[in-house]
Amino acid sequence: MRKEPLVNGERYHVFHRGAFKSLIFLDDEDREKLLHNLYRYQCNKSGQRLVKVAVYVLMGNHFHLTLLQIGDEGASKYMHRVCTSYAMYFNSKYNKPGCLLSSRFQVKHIDNDEYFLHLTRYIHQNPLSLQLKQPLEAYRWSSYPTYLNLADSPIITDRLAIDMFANSREYLAFMNAWQPINNPIIKQYMFDEDN
Repeated sequence: MRKEPLVNGERYHVFHRGAFKSLIFLDDEDREKLLHNLYRYQCNKSGQRLVKVAVYVLMGNHFHLTLLQIGDEGASKYMHRVCTSYAMYFNSKYNKPGCLLSSRFQVKHIDNDEYFLHLTRYIHQNPLSLQLKQPLEAYRWSSYPTYLNLADSPIITDRLAIDMFANSREYLAFMNAWQPINNPIIKQYMFDEDN
């Protein structure tokens, strides 16, 4: 159990990484499986919503989400189901024993709208570290195309950040007007991904 319980009606930045920083996605089928899980497990077996997802990105050895917790212990139950199902799939597919993911996902409370909006940019800009040969909006493993109205993702069930902008051009301008490494608002809240 976490030291500080996660609270219903609050948003959280969630980060989870492969054990020993190992890759957790080896091909597109793996990424599709995790995306499926991100959608599938937002509700429990009786159809009660646990969480809503606002933003996501899948990288090689980790992923980021922002979650709005709806049901009691919703974020923890959601992450347990998403990650257990994915680890079982991955270990079976690659005949891999042992732990795929680090012991516990990391979580930070999103305590204000400014942080929440900046966090959408930080998460969406994560793939820039991959030195993409395509525009960022073409990266399939992120909610960014949904924010630009280029695709519709059923995973995105918390549309607060999207609805804060008049249109996708406004969000694109917001994305392009900021460099995450230089923003003190975000720096104080970020996970140290190197540790």
